Amino acid sequence: MNDAAEIEHDLATQLLIELYSETPPPSRLVTGHFHSGPDYRVVRPDGVGSWYLVYTVAGAGRFRVGDNTVALRHGDLALVRPGTEHDYATVGAHWDNWWAHFQPRRDWHSWFALPEALPGVHHVRLQRPSETDRALSAFARLHLDAQRAGLSPTGDTYLHLLDQTLATQLALNGIEEVLLVAISSLRQGTRQLDSRVQLVLDAITTDPAKTHTLTQLAGLAQVSVSRLAHLFKEQVGDSIMNVVLGLRLQRAAELLAATDLSIAQISRAVGFDAPHYFSRQFARRHGQSPSAYRTSQTH
Repeated sequence: MNDAAEIEHDLATQLLIELYSETPPPSRLVTGHFHSGPDYRVVRPDGVGSWYLVYTVAGAGRFRVGDNTVALRHGDLALVRPGTEHDYATVGAHWDNWWAHFQPRRDWHSWFALPEALPGVHHVRLQRPSETDRALSAFARLHLDAQRAGLSPTGDTYLHLLDQTLATQLALNGIEEVLLVAISSLRQGTRQLDSRVQLVLDAITTDPAKTHTLTQLAGLAQVSVSRLAHLFKEQVGDSIMNVVLGLRLQRAAELLAATDLSIAQISRAVGFDAPHYFSRQFARRHGQSPSAYRTSQTH
């Protein structure tokens, strides 16, 4: 690449960084690959409504929540929960990273447990070449699938070559692969979910619409309510009721996109007694009302 081309590339990259420093739509899967310079920083005090996954390939970055910071270097994978404060930046000369904003599939919560480095920020360091190579390959593939459907800031050359619904599912396959590589790496280090936590996760993911109470779930796990709440938050990184809420809202999104059921019918089907409360929670998670979400999925 000659000097002129390098300058043009740097300007284009900076424009993309500025564009995607804005809050991404919570309901839409968005991916990217950035080679960020020393001045790169993104601050979102209220976080975003989607999960955010970032994998560092080279250079260094950092993620800060309050007064605490986690460093991100080659092989580091960070997973940020919705609503968590965003303050991340390049450390040093550059930060080469792949990233994705997404809503998880419902069944992911049964194994969706990574160590929490900061409140709302989970972190795993992949050290084996087989792990880092596979994570990089998966990100490259999921990003290409996203590009082909215009789900990436660098996807203009491939725009609309792949149906967005299909592309989203293919990209989610890649995200799932990256997360499973991280889980596998942890388990090789002997870290596994407590059997009681796994029992509760299985119960709520199998039927999220059921009326789940902490007392009932603690009885299922044969521990006290306080002990179960502590174990679950420690290992899964979120409270039981927040996970149940997320599962219900994800199922609602699926029904809105795939059926013509009314909002009230979907509200009841996924476990909400009051449609207005359902609509409020849905808008908080997905960034738009159920009706607007349905319209966005059919166009």
